[in-house]
Amino acid sequence: MLNNEKNNRYGILLDPSLINQNGILKPQAYQALYCELAERHLSAHGVGSDKAGETGLAWVLVSMAIDIKNPGPPPGLLQAETWKSGRKGPYFLRDYIFYNSEGAECFRGTSHSVLFDLNARQVFRDRSHPMYALTADRGPLTSGTATWKQSYGNAAEDIAANFQIRANRRVENSFLDMLGHVNNIRYAEFAYDAMTDAEIDSLVSLRRMEVYFSAELRKNDAFTVSVATRPAGLFFRGTKDEDGKTSFDLVLYTRASDE
Repeated sequence: MLNNEKNNRYGILLDPSLINQNGILKPQAYQALYCELAERHLSAHGVGSDKAGETGLAWVLVSMAIDIKNPGPPPGLLQAETWKSGRKGPYFLRDYIFYNSEGAECFRGTSHSVLFDLNARQVFRDRSHPMYALTADRGPLTSGTATWKQSYGNAAEDIAANFQIRANRRVENSFLDMLGHVNNIRYAEFAYDAMTDAEIDSLVSLRRMEVYFSAELRKNDAFTVSVATRPAGLFFRGTKDEDGKTSFDLVLYTRASDE
């Protein structure tokens, strides 16, 4: 089961709807492509969403870190590789690389996911489950952590102090997936909807994207999207209006931010 996966490639279709008017991938495109690849990979080995659901479990994405070489591949068939790159506590690490039709690398990344108990609505930690016995096919190629605070440490409070509200939203029916919460791809859409025209134009030089999920959004939840603009890049945060808890963080770094 899931052995030596680093040698397999999958054809993944890049839909035109994931590309903006400048011919550049929208932030949500990276998540959409990743999610299709992950589900294809897991389903091919009998451990996809359908099989996990039969035992009351689900795969839930906790974080992603993506290094981007070409943010503007044309629509059509991409090729992708993915493999198990480790496990830390309840977190299962997956790495992946996407290539364009000519075989040139577009982006690569690492992700942290957990098995989620659908009845208890909490992380499933029973290490007797067969998935906990899996070992890495190959180490991570991209640096990434499970949480925003792990990534930003002492800078986290300073960044948080500079957030300014961009949008007030409420969860709509179309945002929900089969788990009864907002699908992970939607969070990047919330950030994209809050971007200015200049920020959207800057995606042509996007070099890295990070996403961290902290608290699920469910039907009718009201939430706020805020942005902190810093020399290092753009920091987006979604907070739940009811209790002020952080729901998600999304970070965009452009090549211009390195200058």
